[in-house]
Amino acid sequence: MRILHLVNHCGKANGHVNVSVDMACTQSRNGHVVGYSCSKGDFIPLLEQAGVRVFNVEEPHRNVRQFFKAQRELWWAVKTFCPDVIHVHMAAQSVLIQPYRVLGYKVVTTVHNEFDRSVWLMGLASRIVTVSKAGYEGMVRRGFSRKKIRIVLNGSVGSPRLKQEFAPAEIQHPAIVTVGGMHPRKGISDLLEAFSIVRETYPEAHLYLLGEGPCQEEYEATAKSLNLEYSAHFLGFRDDPREYLSAADIFVLASHSDPGPLVIAEARNAGCAIVATNVDGIPEMLDHGAAGLLVPPRDPMTLAAAIEGLLADRAKLKKYSDMARRNVERFTISRVCQEMDEVYRELV
Repeated sequence: MRILHLVNHCGKANGHVNVSVDMACTQSRNGHVVGYSCSKGDFIPLLEQAGVRVFNVEEPHRNVRQFFKAQRELWWAVKTFCPDVIHVHMAAQSVLIQPYRVLGYKVVTTVHNEFDRSVWLMGLASRIVTVSKAGYEGMVRRGFSRKKIRIVLNGSVGSPRLKQEFAPAEIQHPAIVTVGGMHPRKGISDLLEAFSIVRETYPEAHLYLLGEGPCQEEYEATAKSLNLEYSAHFLGFRDDPREYLSAADIFVLASHSDPGPLVIAEARNAGCAIVATNVDGIPEMLDHGAAGLLVPPRDPMTLAAAIEGLLADRAKLKKYSDMARRNVERFTISRVCQEMDEVYRELV
C-alpha cells in the first residue's frame, strides 16, 4: 500500500509529529511504500533512513502566498507519489487536502485534540481516527457519524525515534517526574502547588520537569515563589524521557485535558507508579485506575495526597509500579500500525 503522511513539520517536542514519524518508519519497515510531507524538521534523516520518501511542503497557515506555494508543492508530491491513502495529522494540512478529497483520494485524519475549534476540517475525511474512546465520543458530540470514526489507541513502545539502549538518569530520591509541554493545559501550576504540599512532609523529595513551552519562565517563577527553586528541576526538552522515567519513583501527569498522551505509555513501560488526572483519554490508558491513581484535574490538594500516599507506603508504590507494566503490549507502535492498516483497508 502507498501511504502519504501530511504534517506541518517534523520537529521534536510535538506529540502529533512523534505519532506520525513512528507510524511512517514502522509502516515502511513493514513493507508499505511510505511518503511524508512536511516543511522541515529534526526527524527527516530518521525517516529517510527507514526508507520513507520525504516531500517538502511549506506550512500553509502563515500568509496567502505561502498557502498557494504549499498547495503547489503538495500537488507535486501527490502527483509524484500516487498514494492509495493520504493520512493527515494536523488541521492546517486538512485545509490543503480538501481538493484531493473531492477528486476521490482516500483521506484519513488522526484527531489528537478533538477540542480544537478547527477539528471540523479533519472530520471531512473518509475516515476519522481518534486516539481514545473519549476522543471518539467528542467527535460524535460534534455531529460526525459513528460510521466513519475509528479508535486507534496511542502507543509508542518500540518507537523508532528512541534508541534501543539507555542508562537511567542520576537523580535524587524520592523522585517525582513529569513530561509535557510548558503550557496551561498540562496543569504544571497545579503540580508545583501539589509538590510544595508534599515537601512539607517529605522535604527530601525532588520534582523533575521535562519539556519546553511558552510558560516555562512563568512556572520557574512560581517554583521560586513556593521555595522550590532547589527541589523543582526544569530540564527542558529531552530526546529520550525514558532515562528519567526509568529512574523515577513516581510519574505525575496533571493535565487539564489530554486525549491520549504518549508519555503514559512510556511511563507504564518504564514501570513507574503513576498519578494522573481523570480527564479525556488518560483513564483509558491507565486501565481506568487499575494501572495508576486517578485524581480530579485542577485539584492540587488531592494530587498531593495521592503522591504522599505512595511515598508513605512502599508496598502500594510497588503495587502500582507492577500494575503499570501489565498489558503494556497494548501500547506498542506495531499494534498501532496493525490497527491503522485495518482502517486503510476499509478504503482501499
